[in-house]
Amino acid sequence: MKQSKNNAIQGLRFWAITLIILSHCGFLSQGGLGNNIFFAMSGFFVCQPFIQDDYEFRYFAPKEFGRYYIKRLVRIIPACWLCMFFATWGLAFFDFRDFRSDNSLLLNMFFIKSKNHLWFLQQEIFFYLVAPFVILIIAVFKKLLGKLQLNALQMNVAVFVLLNLLVFVSYQLLPMAPALFLSGNGYPSPLRLWLFIVGMAFAYLLRIVKLIAPTVSDGASHTLEWVGSIYVVICLALTIISSDQVLSLLDSKFTGFHVGWEYPVLITYMAGGAIMILCLLSEDNILRRFLGNRLFTLIGNVSFSMYLLHFMLMLHFTQLSAYRVFLVVYLLSLAMSMAIYTYVEQPLINKTKEFLN
Repeated sequence: MKQSKNNAIQGLRFWAITLIILSHCGFLSQGGLGNNIFFAMSGFFVCQPFIQDDYEFRYFAPKEFGRYYIKRLVRIIPACWLCMFFATWGLAFFDFRDFRSDNSLLLNMFFIKSKNHLWFLQQEIFFYLVAPFVILIIAVFKKLLGKLQLNALQMNVAVFVLLNLLVFVSYQLLPMAPALFLSGNGYPSPLRLWLFIVGMAFAYLLRIVKLIAPTVSDGASHTLEWVGSIYVVICLALTIISSDQVLSLLDSKFTGFHVGWEYPVLITYMAGGAIMILCLLSEDNILRRFLGNRLFTLIGNVSFSMYLLHFMLMLHFTQLSAYRVFLVVYLLSLAMSMAIYTYVEQPLINKTKEFLN
């Protein structure tokens, strides 16, 4: 089975979007943690971890930038704009006559400003704009190291170290560069590039593990798979246990404590490790089969549109109890997202693949 078809990854997307919607409806308050999972995934998969080594060298050709941006735009923009148009004329979430504030439809469409939960989308878009240049830096780095005649394992270790260094550098420098800040929810904020680069680093760690794997005995490999599975289960459990609602029962000082906002780098590193492990699990692994079940996979597939729609919808059900808001908004956003995925996203993605190939 091809690793790219591993539905456990979609199950993790289900987990993340559910945490975000629960948080916005007043439960668990782990929306920031869910966002960090998505940031790690975006960085991880932009590095094409299942493609052959040296894919980065393709970015020496300008046309590869064009191919990359076309695929990203087709994946994001149609569904995004469709949701925004509906939110404007159906839910009155944006104002098409406003050209200055966070309420502006036009400014949100082009990610110049962001309203409420759309700060996340703004971060994603600007990462995708920057990502090819980060990959180009990796390509140049590998070319320079090529003179040392490193083998594949050594090269991937070197890139892994480089990306972790970039995490530290971007974390230190970007918050000190106001000219690069993004505007959303009425205040400027830095591009959280370091969180995406964490995901990129784990894509290369996956390559390292796969290169080492043939040298590991079957018994040791089986043990490591169980250890990895336990790690992922612990991470999933911690997404609930570390919520302020649970921690505040133990000590009132944790009231209002949001681990996803307080420790985003740590959470993203933990998420990166979980993503990598899920990519390595064998087909018959119980955790992989659990997270990759049909329901979780379905919700994971449509999680992008669910993220866009749920907050816009919930503002119209505030008269209901929190439980009912969650149930109504979750099911309604799921149904609408399934329609968008089936009739907009997937057909356009397939047509784009045909065009680029």
